[in-house]
Amino acid sequence: MKISVLGLGYVGAVSAGCLARDGHEVIGVDPERAKVELINEGRSPIIEKDLGEIIAEQVKAGRLAASTDVESAVRHTDLVFVCVGTPSLSNGSIDLKYVRRVCEQIGKTLARHDGAPVIVMRSTMLPGTMRDVVVPILEKNSGKKAGEEFGLCINPEFLREGTAVHDYDHPPKTV
Repeated sequence: MKISVLGLGYVGAVSAGCLARDGHEVIGVDPERAKVELINEGRSPIIEKDLGEIIAEQVKAGRLAASTDVESAVRHTDLVFVCVGTPSLSNGSIDLKYVRRVCEQIGKTLARHDGAPVIVMRSTMLPGTMRDVVVPILEKNSGKKAGEEFGLCINPEFLREGTAVHDYDHPPKTV
């Protein structure tokens, strides 16, 4: 399967490497050129046990590459993992600016996408965010209906630093 992973921070880098290791063709996307260059050189953009070797092997095998181009990645994949940051604000709430921005980009690309890709939200979100934020932005920017013309689901991450590859392979729960 062709998969794009948007956001190459902790969750995205682990997801991209492990999905490629599992045999999928993966394109990782991040606005930070340094992260993109590291992946394309076969190096991990984060320090995590076993991930450097996984990324090196998958880049060499041609199953993993990285780009800064959201539109191209989404247009050429069947499954889109959203792993962008959701930093905490000073009042303790979650800042969804990166989720909103990437959903706008995905929506605009979906408008020109011939297929019906599935969008998988892995970013940290509170209950109701999918209904109140993600779906309206995707539908407005794409002109398409969620659940009919593109798929949408939540796949929360349960990765711990230092054991993220193991946690990816052995999730504590399936939601």
